[in-house]
Parts: sequence; structure tokens; C-alpha cells
Amino acid sequence: MTSTPSGGRPRRRPVLIPVLVVLAAATVGVSAAAGGLKEAPEKPPEQAGKGAEIDQGRMVTRFDDAVVRLGGKDGIGVSDRRYLQLVLKVTNKSEITLLAQMMDDALVGVRADGKPLDDPASTNVTGGPRVVAVSGGHSYGQMHPGVPATVVLAYELPEGKPPPKSVQIDAGMYAWAESFFYKTHEWRLVTTPVAPTAEDRAHGRQFHYSPIVVAQVTLPVRVEA
Repeated sequence: MTSTPSGGRPRRRPVLIPVLVVLAAATVGVSAAAGGLKEAPEKPPEQAGKGAEIDQGRMVTRFDDAVVRLGGKDGIGVSDRRYLQLVLKVTNKSEITLLAQMMDDALVGVRADGKPLDDPASTNVTGGPRVVAVSGGHSYGQMHPGVPATVVLAYELPEGKPPPKSVQIDAGMYAWAESFFYKTHEWRLVTTPVAPTAEDRAHGRQFHYSPIVVAQVTLPVRVEA
């Protein structure tokens, strides 16, 4: 049952997406490669919101906030520029220290009001994301095993444009997989074959690989004064 804190607003229940969901989706992708794309319908990603906690295999990510603020705080950016900051709480599940920057790969798609932020031709941002772990007003570049870290992805916004009202984030999934060439295991982003683009056809490719999206998270964007 959802409890109500003293402030009167109901507390959000974290949404944990299990690894098995994506492993099943990965099997679908393998089937598509072996037997044809039309015979392998892909399960739609889970829809989630603010406070959702997503198991991405290599890490567990909680989506805490999306905020537009001036730079300078926590060592991010410069004080006369505005930044759209995605604030996450990430727990590294692997046995080695990871770079915070890898969260830019783990979030396989980010859109502001439906328009991609990770497209080089995007006019929604002028730079970014800069990805850091923050603590005590300082920024760092690492996420240590088993230690929850506040990770911020900061996108510089163009001058004179209104801030977005919401962001939509596609969370990818990592799986512990054997390397084809070296017969060792490593964490890999799970992908699936998808129908070819015009560029694929021009190069004779029958399909290309796209990251599996385990969850789509929508966050409202607040603006700090």
C-alpha cells in the first residue's frame, strides 16, 4: 500500500524492471536474426515516470529529476548559460569502477518535448551532455561498485529558447555475454535486428542492430529561478 508522508503528498513507489524482461526481448532479437524480422514481434518497453527505478543489468538507475538551471552548481557548466540536467541515482552492479560518462550510452535515447537531444543536428541543445557524478558540491568521473551515485547529464540550452516541458528517456539494457573473438565475458548493450534504413539498403545490408529499450521514462521539467 502507498504510504502518505507528513507533507500530504503520496510517496511514489519505485518501479523496478527485472533483467528477465530484457533477456526475453534479447531472445526475440536472436529469433529475428535467424528466422526473419516479421516473425519476431518485440514487446513494447515499460512506461515509467519520475522516481522509477530501472534495472539495466549492469546498473540500477533511479530517475529523480529533470531541471533547467544556470551552470556553476556542482562544477557543471558556466554561470551565464542554462542547462537541462537529468538527475539520476545510479548503483553500479558490476565488480569494477565505471565511468559516469557511460550513462550517456546506457540511456539510448533522450527527447525533449518529443525531439531528440542526442541528434547532432538537433537545435534543442547547443552542447552536451556532460556527464558527471556529483557529491558535496563537487563533480567526479567515476561510479564505484555497490555505491549509489548521483549522476547528472547536463545539456546546454540555446539562448532565447523556452525550456522544454518534459523529457522522454529510453533506458537500454546490458547483459553479461561471451565475446565472440576472445571467449571471455563482458557487459554488452543488448541490441536487436531492425528493418533496414535507406542507408542500409544502399550498402547492401538487410537489417541493422538497434539497442533494446527496457523502459521509457517521462519526466516533467522544472525550472529553477
